[in-house]
Amino acid sequence: MFRAAQGRFAISLYLVFLCVIALAGGSSRFDAASQPVVRLAAILLIAALSLGSQPQVKDAHRPAFWFLGALGLLVLLQLLPLPPALWRALPGRARYLAAAVAAGERQPWRPLNLTPDRGWNTLFALLPPAATLYAATRLRMRDQAPVLIALAAIVMVSAVIGLAQVSSGADDALRFYAAPPTGSAVGLFANRNHQALLIVCGLPMLGLLAERALADRAKARLHGAIALVSGVFLVLMIPTTGSRAGLALAAVALLFSLALAWPAVRRATATLSPRQRAIAIGGGLAALALLLWAALTFARAESVRRLFAIDPADDARIKLLRPLFTMIRDFFPLGSGFGSFDPVYRGYEPFGNLAVTYMNQAHDDYLQIVMEAGLPGLALLILFIGWWGWTATRLWRAGDGESRALGRLGSVIILLIMLASIADYPVRTPLMMVIAAQAAAWMLLPRNRRNGFDQPDHVFTGRGLAPMTRSPRGSLKNNAF
Repeated sequence: MFRAAQGRFAISLYLVFLCVIALAGGSSRFDAASQPVVRLAAILLIAALSLGSQPQVKDAHRPAFWFLGALGLLVLLQLLPLPPALWRALPGRARYLAAAVAAGERQPWRPLNLTPDRGWNTLFALLPPAATLYAATRLRMRDQAPVLIALAAIVMVSAVIGLAQVSSGADDALRFYAAPPTGSAVGLFANRNHQALLIVCGLPMLGLLAERALADRAKARLHGAIALVSGVFLVLMIPTTGSRAGLALAAVALLFSLALAWPAVRRATATLSPRQRAIAIGGGLAALALLLWAALTFARAESVRRLFAIDPADDARIKLLRPLFTMIRDFFPLGSGFGSFDPVYRGYEPFGNLAVTYMNQAHDDYLQIVMEAGLPGLALLILFIGWWGWTATRLWRAGDGESRALGRLGSVIILLIMLASIADYPVRTPLMMVIAAQAAAWMLLPRNRRNGFDQPDHVFTGRGLAPMTRSPRGSLKNNAF
């Protein structure tokens, strides 16, 4: 009874935390007024869970804590003051030393990070994902369904807000953050690319919800219909964001959504004759083609118009690459410090790139990490991608089960985020950081000693979780029914 009460306490707190992050975690700017809100919420969540609950998952999420700790340690090491002689010897510091000499200033002890205030901001920015991972250790398997439903609901709310934004006719209506006027649907974010990525991540969430809901036979059709209608709405909303990357990511997300929902599709068509099955598959493909056509011809399909109206060679991201590679070369192998891209880039920006807008980020997180963190950052990046590839391969090769299904979903979400990071910076927003941390926690869930890759697992039901066994004919059977 006491452990059940602790479990309810933990999931309730975490759901409240997710709501706060959704409402206040859509900006990547270090000076956004909402940043203290999300960080305070993270601190309160960690403190409350430490006092009011006990760990439910043993050792499963340890790799995520080690990685987050290594990242935090790297940020902190860049903030340690260095002797003037050592600081002068660091790569890329000559121009700053010359400026100090010209001003007649003596060289004090300085940190490696050229912008220590933004370095501290980066360190504190790790609080929301740390709180997410900490909450993951307190949640029971039966709590994963409410978490998934809450994240899907956040996606839907952001999409609905985006629809209201493009329908209002006023660029500042329902927009939570100050940003250059675009007329695009940004939802809960300040950036249309981040909104597009959130919507895209919602597609595999709905795919898994539809597949897992079939365990509750009484509500299978209702849940499947809700997931299908929600998915159609999300696909139609992607072009309204004006994000060209969102269109490409949507194709990847749809393929993986189908893969996640395939067991449900297979079970639903198992009783059909070959002719009926062919008609059903053909009808489904025709409906999907019609849906994509409707999305691409949507009245506010700004991403489609931008795709043909703007020459990619003239895109600011392309123009940024040459000075970015120069910055990487000048500061390698130790980097310029986390958060320093904007101030440092001002000294490298070519005259032809000057405009009324400015580049607050490199719009390529991989290159920006190497520029700001040097070789250690590159090593952590390679380590993470390697872990993701190895773990995702194991998850997709493993058998069916609740934790493995969630792990596959987590691998898809992280894949979409990694692809989006090639031309953007999604995980620099608290909301996407929390979603990425939750996805990583799902990928690690099957490592639980009570729920390993080769152990019996559980599935969603309307009454909680029930173990899966095999009937005499070999088909999966839910013990709850």
